[in-house]
Amino acid sequence: MLLWIAYSYFTSRVSEPSFKVVKQSNGYTIRKYEDYIVAKVKVNGPYEKSMNEGFRILAGYIFGANTSKASIKMTAPVVEENKSESISMTAPVIEENSSNEERIVSFVMPQQYTLATLPFPNDQRIEFEQIPSHYAAVLTYSWYNTDQRVKEKKAELLNLLSQDAIPALSVPQGARFNPPWTIPFMLRNEVMVKIDYKE
Repeated sequence: MLLWIAYSYFTSRVSEPSFKVVKQSNGYTIRKYEDYIVAKVKVNGPYEKSMNEGFRILAGYIFGANTSKASIKMTAPVVEENKSESISMTAPVIEENSSNEERIVSFVMPQQYTLATLPFPNDQRIEFEQIPSHYAAVLTYSWYNTDQRVKEKKAELLNLLSQDAIPALSVPQGARFNPPWTIPFMLRNEVMVKIDYKE
């Protein structure tokens, strides 16, 4: 058990986008993120299936399936966004389209890269996007993710924002920070949403 805990700790220590904590609120945190770049791919299906498929495609890219045959350092988190979800204009509830859930799975690229210097992917399904600086509300939790649990955490975050009268500007995203072999209680998961916030 101690070896598993130690292995989980050291294999989970990777870089992530630069941010500062602006406010600790009831059940969530407000962060200000600096610019960063993501590599992303569109996939279809329920949460676990689409996460696995998206991870496989993007992992291939960073492990050398690119025109430079370069390995790119792994960062965190792996982000999932369900494009079938939307935010109601009158209440922050999630509307779901269960028939054909289109999701975007993305990897954050290391900070030393720009859009001009990233190797071009061999897989044409992979796209890049520059994410501008923004404020985000973030709810952090542990243990394993399931489709239902991620939906519940997204709804919980939106409800907390509604209680605090903070407008959400996007659909929530789910984020995983650890490899799948991490011991369950050390897993770091988050749901996050861009918000309209002034310091």
